[in-house]
Amino acid sequence: MNKGWFSRAARAAAAARRGVAGVAVAAIAACAAACGGAQDGPREPLGDPLLADPPDGSDAATSKGTSTSALDRGVAYIKNERYEEAKPHLLRAIEHEPGNAEAHYYLGLAHEKTNDRAGAEASYKKALERDPKLEAAALNLAALYLDEPPRPDEAIAVLAKAIEQAPGRAALHQNLGYAYGLKRDVANASKHYEAALKAEDSAATRFAYGAMLFEAKELDRAAAELKKALAATGDDVATIATIGRMLGPAKAYADCVAAFDRAIKLKPEAEFHVRRGTCRHELGDEQGARADYQAAIKVDPKFAAAHYYLGLSFLAERKPQSALAALTEAGKHGGDTEIGKRARAKVKELSARLK
Repeated sequence: MNKGWFSRAARAAAAARRGVAGVAVAAIAACAAACGGAQDGPREPLGDPLLADPPDGSDAATSKGTSTSALDRGVAYIKNERYEEAKPHLLRAIEHEPGNAEAHYYLGLAHEKTNDRAGAEASYKKALERDPKLEAAALNLAALYLDEPPRPDEAIAVLAKAIEQAPGRAALHQNLGYAYGLKRDVANASKHYEAALKAEDSAATRFAYGAMLFEAKELDRAAAELKKALAATGDDVATIATIGRMLGPAKAYADCVAAFDRAIKLKPEAEFHVRRGTCRHELGDEQGARADYQAAIKVDPKFAAAHYYLGLSFLAERKPQSALAALTEAGKHGGDTEIGKRARAKVKELSARLK
């Protein structure tokens, strides 16, 4: 198996990890799918357990009523994805009731959805200052810190405090595991992924855990988690293929083949055939491997990796002329890529031997 080509699996794993924060937030309510993490969730009145409602007709009652009305309008605009229009209403709610954590939270959401990350961070912090139990604010603030460029120490501080308030929440533990993973702290990352799985076992958490272990080069442990993630994953071809890309370098070759069996059934891409072929090669199934490389070429005649691995397969079978033809095609279609360079080097070497 060519390690250089399979390094794409590591990059895919890293990309997947960047989406984990959003996945974890989604365990609470609807959120952005790709790690902005902004949670729109259904509004639930928070109330204030320390203060009784003031008597009707008082200035405080009027101010609270104005705040509630403005907040309702702001939330309505947010639910309709009209985030800029939501802001003045939320600011008015805060003006009349500065201690309203919910208003600060929704203002943070409006800022985040309009790409004002600094404003979102400030508002989420204010929401948590006023209500440390407001989990949605903690999740969204941590997701900001976990997005690129990541600030894992700040995310860890936010999530650790949130877990003190809600120790059994899977989403909090998953995001904390991800944050520790960014720091290459495998022990603490594993601890929190295990806690997340204990609270709520899901394919997304297994995938995130496996990806973290893969990045840390703990390949046996990674393969164990990725197998479980694969078994629990539906017909999401991107996730299935990403799992397959990691199972190969983790030397779980039979599971790699099984992953790409599913991926190819859903979407018969040339790359999937080649990756299944390399795993079949590692299992000693050279005939099956070659059939996959040839199938890949039928799907995409210009896919250099398919020609390259077909050439290597012919070399292994002591068919130098067939190998030379395939490697020549790989060099032609591979251009300046690593595959193209390697193919041309093999052609030069093989041509010299055949003279």
